[in-house]
Amino acid sequence: MNFRYQFLSFLFILFSINSFAQTQKDTIFVVKSIDPLVVDGSDSDAVWSKTNWHPISKVWLPTYNGKMAAGDFAGKFKVAWDSDYLYILVEVIDNMISDDYANPLENWWDDDCLEVFLDEDRSKGDHLKNNNAFAYHVSTKYDAIDMDASGKGVNYKNNLKVVMDTIGTHTYLWEMAIKVYNSKFAISNPEASRVKLTAKKLMGFSIAYCDNDETKARENFIGSMDMTAATANDNYITADYFGSMLLVDKIDITQAVSIKSNHDELVRVFPNPATNQINISSLNDNSEVLSFEVRSITGELLKSGSFKTRNQIIQIGDLIPGMYFMTVTAGKDRQTVRFIKRM
Repeated sequence: MNFRYQFLSFLFILFSINSFAQTQKDTIFVVKSIDPLVVDGSDSDAVWSKTNWHPISKVWLPTYNGKMAAGDFAGKFKVAWDSDYLYILVEVIDNMISDDYANPLENWWDDDCLEVFLDEDRSKGDHLKNNNAFAYHVSTKYDAIDMDASGKGVNYKNNLKVVMDTIGTHTYLWEMAIKVYNSKFAISNPEASRVKLTAKKLMGFSIAYCDNDETKARENFIGSMDMTAATANDNYITADYFGSMLLVDKIDITQAVSIKSNHDELVRVFPNPATNQINISSLNDNSEVLSFEVRSITGELLKSGSFKTRNQIIQIGDLIPGMYFMTVTAGKDRQTVRFIKRM
């Protein structure tokens, strides 16, 4: 792929973000893996070092914005893809792993498990007793339970490959490769509805963790996105509240100098490269509010905010080393600056 095409592709993603944001403001942008991934419960594959973490931090149950005991659970995830699989890496800190039900089809939501919500075409709508979307309850024994048309639990473990490994005290790394199917999926002939993944595909996606500390029942339910009190436990029924996920190619624009502003310069960004923080210095004399967004080279929104002072400090210590784009907006004026995050 030549540089001109790469750069135009980036612009398409960057300026398409507004239209997707109207659908779901927390769209995540998922990068294609150039090399095949080995699902082994580690983060050794090259794509994982180039992919950002997303938090699993929204307490859906027992109550909206509920509280968990300190040290009970913490989690984060990464996503990647190739034409055959959607890949997910999840780091979980859980002070007690529980799997009390020997039968994987009995109270599967009450054992510790990862729950992966996937809507192949982001069509939303009911999926309780159909395959419009999936709610895979992935257990520590690698079962993957969801309901069938009769409302009974079915083990869809052949739809994905999972490996979990212990990487520290109460710390576990899950890695999985998920086959993607459309709404015509039938367990008797799954390959007939298998979907090849391509760039610019928009999908519905959320991830959650069912946490049980040896009580025979789920105690906490923690997800990747905000849910209202009325919908906190509805994702297994409907895909209406899933987040959105856009598949994008790996875009190499390391030779790009920057994207020029559409007007005179608004700000000066320094230092560049930077390690832990960057400074935004406004070049305007008025007191207009400026807003900023920091995005990865794939267009994924990582940070945002607004300020009214002449100078603003943005913390970037949590970003992985690499290239990023900061867009600053004041009214109808906009400036986008490339910066490098280093070790």
